[in-house]
Amino acid sequence: MDIGKRIHELRFANRLTAKDLGDKIGVSQSYISLLENNKRRANVEVLSNIAAVFGMTLGQFFASIDAGETQGAPGGAHGAAGESPAGKAAAKGKGGLPPGAPRAGVDLDKLYKAGHLHALADANGNVAPVKMRLIPVVSRVAAGDPAGFTDGEYPVGFAEEFVPAPADIDDSNAFALRVHGDSMSPRFRDGDIVICSPARAPENGDAVVAKVRGEETTCKIFYLDGKNVILSPVNSRYAAQVYSLEEVDWVYPVVICQRRERR
Repeated sequence: MDIGKRIHELRFANRLTAKDLGDKIGVSQSYISLLENNKRRANVEVLSNIAAVFGMTLGQFFASIDAGETQGAPGGAHGAAGESPAGKAAAKGKGGLPPGAPRAGVDLDKLYKAGHLHALADANGNVAPVKMRLIPVVSRVAAGDPAGFTDGEYPVGFAEEFVPAPADIDDSNAFALRVHGDSMSPRFRDGDIVICSPARAPENGDAVVAKVRGEETTCKIFYLDGKNVILSPVNSRYAAQVYSLEEVDWVYPVVICQRRERR
């Protein structure tokens, strides 16, 4: 049940380079290579996108792994040279799967209940338990010109809204802000939520939230140049802002951005 090997087989049989496949699903060539060598974990979304490139559902993709191990790689002794693995999977879905293998097109819930997903995860290390914690959303931050800021006077760890985040953010003072504006686009978009860690020192090139001149905050890229702090936008329509150290109240690095999709 080697997911990386199966991605490689499907790509090779369909005459796609790693760059071709990466371009189709919006990732880099190197990321595809890492997946194929099982050096990077693929989440369900990535696997769904890869399956779609080859005309498969995610259920068919998993079924093709099981069928491939039983019947051989594409073009080998058990398959016709040049025949698309996607076509093979579709054909097997009509009744040609080995006994006990999940049928093509079956949903993930059924695969999970049948124990097949669990077996794939054990074999490939593509699913790992992640402990989560809740981070308070205390205000919003300007992604543009600095704007007035208030944290709502919430006690540390409290707010009216919370967002989940990995528990390895072990800063008890971590907080979240909603981005307002587009100076950090496309890295952060209007409406995204950024999580900041006051316990971590910012480094040059970090995305940060900074409070300046006593009452204004902004989300920018941080650079320290001697006695000046440079806060630079990502969007070229905006200009960088330069402050003396005395004008900067605090600078906290962004450790996670949670995208809020437009509806």
